Amino acid sequence: MEIGSFDRDWGRLFNPRTIAIVGASNSLGKWGFVMPMSVIGGGYRGKLFMVNPNESEVLGRPSYATLADIKDDLDLVIMTIPARKVAPALEQAAAKGVRNVLVVASNFSEVGDDGAALELELARAANSLGVTIIGPNTMGIYSGSSSLFALGAPNFPLRGGVGFISQSGNLGVQLLSWGKRRGVGFSRFVGSGNEANTEVTDYLEFLASDPETHTIALYLEGLEDGRRFLQVAGSIARTKPIVVLKGGKGDQGNRAVRSHSGALAGSLDLFQGMFEQAGIIVADTSEEFIDLVTAFSSLPLPGGGRVAVLTMGGGWGVVAADACDREGLELAALPDSLVEELDSFLPTYWSRGNPVDLVGNLRRDNHFKAIDALARSDAVDMVVIMGIVLGTEFFINNVIFTLLRPLYQLLKRNAFLLPAFMRSLRQGFKKSVSDRAVSNPEGSVGINPAELWNWTDYAFTGHLRRLMQETGKPILAVSMSEHKKRGAAVASQGLFTTPTPERAIATAATLARYADWRNS
Repeated sequence: MEIGSFDRDWGRLFNPRTIAIVGASNSLGKWGFVMPMSVIGGGYRGKLFMVNPNESEVLGRPSYATLADIKDDLDLVIMTIPARKVAPALEQAAAKGVRNVLVVASNFSEVGDDGAALELELARAANSLGVTIIGPNTMGIYSGSSSLFALGAPNFPLRGGVGFISQSGNLGVQLLSWGKRRGVGFSRFVGSGNEANTEVTDYLEFLASDPETHTIALYLEGLEDGRRFLQVAGSIARTKPIVVLKGGKGDQGNRAVRSHSGALAGSLDLFQGMFEQAGIIVADTSEEFIDLVTAFSSLPLPGGGRVAVLTMGGGWGVVAADACDREGLELAALPDSLVEELDSFLPTYWSRGNPVDLVGNLRRDNHFKAIDALARSDAVDMVVIMGIVLGTEFFINNVIFTLLRPLYQLLKRNAFLLPAFMRSLRQGFKKSVSDRAVSNPEGSVGINPAELWNWTDYAFTGHLRRLMQETGKPILAVSMSEHKKRGAAVASQGLFTTPTPERAIATAATLARYADWRNS
């Protein structure tokens, strides 16, 4: 690695007005085909030029023999040509005043000494010319502000406030997809590749001042200059959370890193100490990484570690309480005034403590009232709710299906009972509506059809978003069906969900620890 000391032109990298793709191709599956297809498919609004001396046009656009044949100035050049041809093309790009070159090609330092020598030669040439190299051996970049999807895979992430730097392009692009399913929006993405003359810390410095970026996500395998990284990251973490997934933690992982990117992973103890000192949030697994990135990009920071747990059944409350013990969170003590407020609309046999057990109460308005009461209480710093998230799915599976199956059986075997069955349903509907005024019932209360809208995902997620804005407190939801399409739909509307109480509590604890560090 030969890091350049010249001034970078980040503006033209992430908001290029003109792009040329060297090695652009009509051949399906080649990098020269995939990259321009991604740029075009993402809706890039600037000028895009194709460069290939063997083609008259590529994807319907005229193809130029060399970069010199393009009359316009170029902000970014993307090279999808073999490694041995990159250095000459770099000279041509620099001659046109290009400051940023994205090198997709592999066969550099990751393949051994010969490749490392070729990469060093490339880096020194770029440094002397004042050119930033992204890569080589990279899956590309994304920039939301310019609708630039220069990625080596058909991936179109959501636009948002997360800046993501990954030392693995393939892993990084996959995590962009995971983020999209969780409703996470990204401002920038960089697959840093082999980092010939531009390393993670350089990108960090840009993201620190980038107004589009509010949370930073990193996948790291190794660092060339740990001291510089520590200084830069430590200054950023006070205002922008940095979430890291570290690869190459053990001996076998270290060897895998070496063969993958040519980097040295370094001592795990050294990295852990560095991260703790800088206030960096560390994820142990890819699953935890996407949880934390989702949380820090969508939730406010809590004012402390007192958590209120709201559940439809007692068992899940016990599991959540155990998780609080493990993670060092305190179950908030409910003041008498809050208990009295909950008494006014919950069944008389509710838990009367924290976790708050709704004992299967199916009044949707009561769910909203309980969440509101807990979030607005001065005794509570954050709320974890379980089992009442997927309203639409609940209705489909537990209400509509409950009606349709008996109807089907009646029509199939006992059609003469259908009129009586429908009369019973009408009576039940009227009774359910009238029951909504019942206070402190001794028995269970059924669903009120008049509350149907509040069972929709849109009403529920919108209510929680407004409540978090008003209170400044995070609300984490546990959806036992998050793996289904409905769970993904809820998450895509900006509601933080996890499929288990343990993951929700672990995330809440990390939010509290980071908030405490930042305020120290």
